[in-house]
Amino acid sequence: MRYRGPTNLAGAGSMGRIITTSAIALLTMALGGFIMFHSLGVFGAVASTKDAPVWLGVAIGFVFFAGGCCVILKAIFGDLDSGGGELPPQAPAAARFLYGALGISIVAGLGSLFSWVAFGPGERQFGGSGAFLGPFVGRAMFGLAALLTWFFLGLSILLWIRRRGDSS
Repeated sequence: MRYRGPTNLAGAGSMGRIITTSAIALLTMALGGFIMFHSLGVFGAVASTKDAPVWLGVAIGFVFFAGGCCVILKAIFGDLDSGGGELPPQAPAAARFLYGALGISIVAGLGSLFSWVAFGPGERQFGGSGAFLGPFVGRAMFGLAALLTWFFLGLSILLWIRRRGDSS
């Protein structure tokens, strides 16, 4: 089945909303791309420290880039107003696969960040109202976030595999 675009633009959201959302998504993608390329040294040498590995900047940049890509895909396939986490069934299989892969990579990128803050080498300093509890509690909270993120990533992948098996 070929995708023919949204059948009712009013149902897919107003054209102004689609343009505004897409513009913000493109800015988010540009910001993420800049962070990735800057971390890789494309714009000049990057000061390397033991407290901030290069892969961390690349992962953070990719999370922003992938998030913007997901919003663009939802706008292209007329699905901005849906509360669902997937593209409509009429969207091409390749677009739906890309959308799912981007979503999984976003969660993996966040899990990597949380894991590095919690379990990575070096000293951590935390600010805010809970900072008086010390770096151990800060690391423990990031560790809990990391464990939950990895758990839900694994669960999402398992459910995605089961859904793909059911649809064939």
